[in-house]
Amino acid sequence: MPQTITNDLDYFFSAADESAVRLTSEYKSDFLSRSTICKISLFTNLIESAQDIEFNTLLNHLTHSVFFKRKIQDNSVIWKCFIDQGELHAFLQNIVQYTSFDYLIWPKNYQSSPKLIVFDMDSTFIQIEVIDELAKAHNVGDKVSQVTEAAMRGELDFSESLITRVACLQGLSSRSIDHIANSLPLSFGVNRLVDWAHQQGIKIAIVSGGFTPFVEKLSLQMNLHKVKANHLQIIDEHLTGKVLGDIVDAQAKADFVNELKKELNLKKNEIMSIGDGANDLLMMKETGFSLAYRAKPAVDKEAGGRMKSTHLDKLISVFSG
Repeated sequence: MPQTITNDLDYFFSAADESAVRLTSEYKSDFLSRSTICKISLFTNLIESAQDIEFNTLLNHLTHSVFFKRKIQDNSVIWKCFIDQGELHAFLQNIVQYTSFDYLIWPKNYQSSPKLIVFDMDSTFIQIEVIDELAKAHNVGDKVSQVTEAAMRGELDFSESLITRVACLQGLSSRSIDHIANSLPLSFGVNRLVDWAHQQGIKIAIVSGGFTPFVEKLSLQMNLHKVKANHLQIIDEHLTGKVLGDIVDAQAKADFVNELKKELNLKKNEIMSIGDGANDLLMMKETGFSLAYRAKPAVDKEAGGRMKSTHLDKLISVFSG
């Protein structure tokens, strides 16, 4: 039965009664104090009336209880949901199956914004895969992009695939690097999110299986805290087809997060990671918040949140509520 839901009021939905009722402050305090309760924020680009319909559809398919609040924040509707940890998997399955909501799971016993956000670069902080653009400039685009896709799905060893792809770039002029670095298309909402983070004192970092000229360009343009990526060997202004030093693979990304954690004296729950590929999964395990952004299925399955349709600046509303 459709529920009429008012902004900023606390509701408790009982699957047994198939209804949502206003919570008393006493019951709310008791419910939220349970050690097994976890918080999830839901958000979408739909207009408010369409969101109400989708949320009611979600409620109609629940077989458990949930405490929730519908809140308007920064002109966006954010649905704050609290459920028992044991029901989390079923709740997420219902979200994916019956709604278009994106979501973010909060770390246990943590109600603040993260103090550090660590991004992957390619197809996350920016809209493109840089190595594919370099390959197009060298007329080997199709060959390289197929390997990139397989590597991001986790079907190939990342380091081996990177070596194979970079070898295809042998002879490419370094001017192509400069050209691409000077016109990197940011993912929608990144600029606004980074500006907000600076205002809040939140550090932004990038760790990438891509290449240093591009992360360094972004760091300079956007005043990022720290960046890390692979080094391309260039001799006489042309790529040799080799990578210098250790490759930034999944473990290196996780190590980078832990180095920043130590440097900034942060706890795990104070850090967020955002990525799209299989090589981001290890670093996601090192952070309290993790978000799969336009990600491959393996990453959607493992991450603590997904962003399929909304833009990255939606996180401002999520963390400001």
